[in-house]
Amino acid sequence: MTGFATALNEITLVLFTTLAPSGAVAYVIMGMAALRAQGDERKRLSGALLIPFLVTLVGLVASATHLGNPDNALYVFSRVGASPLSNEVCAAVLFLGISGLHWLYQFAEHARQRVLNVLLGAAMVASLAFLISVAFAYASRTVVTWDTPFVPVALCLNALVGGPVLTLFCLRFSRWSPLESRVGGMLLALSSAALLANAGVYVAQGMSVLTMRNYLVSAEQLVPTYGAMATVFFLLAVAGVAVDALPLMRGRGISVASAAIASALVFAGIFVMRFAFYMMHMTYGISL
Repeated sequence: MTGFATALNEITLVLFTTLAPSGAVAYVIMGMAALRAQGDERKRLSGALLIPFLVTLVGLVASATHLGNPDNALYVFSRVGASPLSNEVCAAVLFLGISGLHWLYQFAEHARQRVLNVLLGAAMVASLAFLISVAFAYASRTVVTWDTPFVPVALCLNALVGGPVLTLFCLRFSRWSPLESRVGGMLLALSSAALLANAGVYVAQGMSVLTMRNYLVSAEQLVPTYGAMATVFFLLAVAGVAVDALPLMRGRGISVASAAIASALVFAGIFVMRFAFYMMHMTYGISL
């Protein structure tokens, strides 16, 4: 017996936790660049904020199907403050609402720069709150394999691996000139450092969690390919970072196509381990 069927049933949540956290981190980094830019460069960067917004939105829309009945959304919002899942949904709505308002307001005929800055700053704060809420949404004492510090740490590190790589795509798309200088290297260094830490967390998680068991099965039986999946994650993420790093090391610019490929590779790696996470679902009792 493995947890493959369980993870497959939660495939929309796998997609959500793959895309949305990285989208939130990319939004913050893009927002920092936009706040420092002026003139046409500011307009291009602000317009490119739509990319991490849409990446997060796609993940959220996918997760919304998990509610089953749309009427359940009202119940979710009624539990804000008492339920980690409700906090996650509320934070997501706030982030998407404020960031969407900022993006639309910049096209106003007499948009005020101060208002744009306030909206963008608020959206960046909301995106960080959203990331934290997602990281702790799975804190459940009844799910023994999820009730560990590895879960929120791994998800945040996922976001720090994928977010900077997605940011490179956004910056290239917006034709941001400082990308070719040390900024691109700094973003790749952040992603690489997070990747190494992430790999270490997954190793520690495997050593700690896979030995757990309930009356019917052990975590190792639920995810018999955990080691292989962690290896695939690492190799795909390394390949994604390398696709961006090689042109910079050779003194050539990163193209939009290569940046898109890099993002796809990193997201594919994160997806693999998010799938493993849901395969690992095991309660204290006999229910799986």
